[in-house]
Amino acid sequence: MQKNRELIIRKAERDDVLQIADILVEDWKKAYSGIIDSDYLDSLSVEERYQRELQRYRIYTVAAEGKEILGFVWNEMSDGETADCEIIALYVRFALRKSGIGKALFRHSANTFRAAGRKKMIVWCLRENDEARKFYEKMGGKTGPAGTHPWGNRNYDMVSYLYQL
Repeated sequence: MQKNRELIIRKAERDDVLQIADILVEDWKKAYSGIIDSDYLDSLSVEERYQRELQRYRIYTVAAEGKEILGFVWNEMSDGETADCEIIALYVRFALRKSGIGKALFRHSANTFRAAGRKKMIVWCLRENDEARKFYEKMGGKTGPAGTHPWGNRNYDMVSYLYQL
C-alpha cells in the first residue's frame, strides 16, 4: 500500500454499489481466467452485478480512500461444527493486489468476529487459485475441509482455511 494512502474501513453504502460490482467483475475475469470456464466469465457484467449488489450491499465492509472503493469483504456468523464465522468473499481491485488492502480487510474481519465472541473462522477459495491460497496461508490459515461449488455448468474444487481467533 502506498505510504500516503488514507485507508478507511467502513460499512458499505448504497453509493458504493457500482464500484463493488466493478471490482467483482474485473477480479473474476482476471483472477479466474484459465480456472473458471471462459463462457461463464464472459457472461459476467457490471450492470447485472450492480442490480444484484443493490439488494445486499449492507452485508459488505469496504476499504475506501475518499470516495474510491479499493476492496471489500463479506462476513457471516455461523453455527457450523467446523467454524463459527466465515469470510464469504474478500476482493481488492486487481491493480492494488499485494498492497496491504486485503490484509487490512482480513484483519478487520477477524477482529470483528473476535469482538463478537467467535472462536474459529473459515475461508473458502478455489483449489486452483494459487494467489488466494498463498494469501490465506500467509495470514496463518490451516488447511480445512475440501468441497465443490457450482459456477455455470461445472463444479469447481474448493479448499478451506481455518483460523483460531
